[in-house]
Parts: sequence; C-alpha cells; structure tokens
Amino acid sequence: MKFNIDTIWKVTKIVVVVLMALFVVYSVNGFLKKYNTIPQTPQVIQIADNALLIKLQANTQKLEELEAELKKKDSLILEYAKKNKEKTDEVGIIKAKLEQTVKLHQASAHVYLKGKVTDHHFIKIYKKASDGTEFPIAWAMFHPNQPDSNKLWKTGTYPLEFDVNVIETEDKNGILNRYAELNIENNQMSETKGNKYPVKITRLDWAKRENNEKSFIFNPRLGLAMELTNSVVAPALDLSLASYGKSKADMDWRIIELSVGGTSDEFIFGFTPFSWNFGKALPLIENAFVGPAVVWSTEGEVSYGVKFSVPF
Repeated sequence: MKFNIDTIWKVTKIVVVVLMALFVVYSVNGFLKKYNTIPQTPQVIQIADNALLIKLQANTQKLEELEAELKKKDSLILEYAKKNKEKTDEVGIIKAKLEQTVKLHQASAHVYLKGKVTDHHFIKIYKKASDGTEFPIAWAMFHPNQPDSNKLWKTGTYPLEFDVNVIETEDKNGILNRYAELNIENNQMSETKGNKYPVKITRLDWAKRENNEKSFIFNPRLGLAMELTNSVVAPALDLSLASYGKSKADMDWRIIELSVGGTSDEFIFGFTPFSWNFGKALPLIENAFVGPAVVWSTEGEVSYGVKFSVPF
C-alpha cells in the first residue's frame, strides 16, 4: 500500500474507538464487582475434633484485625517480624483445649513400702482427649508418715509434647485453604510412648494480605497474536519485554512488543509499544491484550492497525 495521511487517520480513529469501548467495559465491570458482589467470608469446616479446614480469600482488613489481636497478646513472633522490618503476608490463630474434667484413677494409685517412715502413695492424674481416650498429664505422691508437713506431698507434670500441623492448598478457583490439626504426646512413659492424643480445636482463624500493589516488571513473554491493519490480516508470534501489574502472571499491560508472522504471500514484522489486557473485563478469559500496531511487510509496505494477542 501507499503511505498517506488519510489512511493513518482512519486507522487511528478505529483503534481509538475500539480501545475506548474496551476501557468502558473494563471500568463498568470493575465497578459492578466492587459494589454488587458479596464479600467472601472465611468458611470453617470440621474434619475431626482435632482437625479443622478454613476456606478463605485474600483479605487485608481481616489480616490487620488478627495482627492487632496478636499485638495485644504481646506476640513474640509478631514483634520479631516487625523488628526485622518484614511485611506480614499471612496471620493465623489456632486455639485448642482439653476437657475440663480431671480425675484420679484408682488403677494408677500405688503404695511403695520403703520403711515405716517413708511409705508413700503414688497417683497419676489423667486428662481426656477429644476421642475419649485418657492419658496421664501429671502425678502426685503422698507421704502419710512424713513428720515434716512441708514434705507430705510431692507433685509433678509429665513433659507433654504438642504437635501442631498446618498445610496450605489452593483449589481451581483460587480459593486458599488452611488445614490444621493438634495432637498431644506423652513420650516419657512406656504405656503412652508414640501415641497421639487428639485435642479439640476451638478456633481456627486465618487471613492473607491482598496483593494490590502494581509495578513495572522486566517480564519477557511470548504470545500468539493477530495483526489487523488496513492492508494486512495475519497471524504472528510476538515477544513483549516488560509488563505492568501485580505480578509477572497478573498483567494489566504488556510493553514493547515485537512480532513476526505472515501469510502465504508475505512475511510481516510488527511493533506494538503497549497493549492493554481487556481479558480482565470479559468472562472466561484471563489474559487477552489489544494495542496499536505498526507492521512492515517483505513487500516493502508499511501499515497501521491493531494487534490482538494472548501470552503464553
């Protein structure tokens, strides 16, 4: 084709109208999402007495509430993170409790005869796990013949080990799940060594910070493209050098794009200074970009138009 001002002006008007229409759709879609959707609240699911699952979405407000709660409790780990100037990305709080009832087992009471003065009784104190099993948590020793009243009783606790397990998963919809379980072990005694006693979890609260920060990123990305100009309609392979958005995967703009493609008659080379991700405004599409394009063909023609692309 011949290079002329009228052709450039017509193509420019088409490009501007298309971009403005897509931008309006994107803005309206964002407005509706912001004001017409119901906020996702964490959903807690009971798996077992000692295990819970919480489903959540990123929520900065909730994270700040949990962070403030830990601050009131003088949390050492929160203080350490702040001291190191680390940004808190997630906060989780897990609470559990044993059954309140405590009783002495007659079967655990023994009388040790070591002499008339030092005879004593030894008794174990048990707690009940959430599954109903009982395990010793402490002991008491009574010396009835001890003349010193301060030495009549001797008590102690067993070195209980608390085992907390937390895992994170993400489903196909991007919902974050946290699984937590809590068990107690008493490995000092042969009768309980290696046994796990589940503890009822009474609270599982978790929050993840929303990632709303955007920046320019050096982000080379290949993509499939379609060049549409006033003289060329051809598929192409493109390469963008940088992007703007939340991350390398979550892009709003692709920047400085070079493309090569062609038809059965000619090869083309294209340049797009920037392209906008209109896919975010549409259902079923995550990444689809549109931007102005300049195309050179092997026939020596220069044309102007629009390039649509989908990055890998």
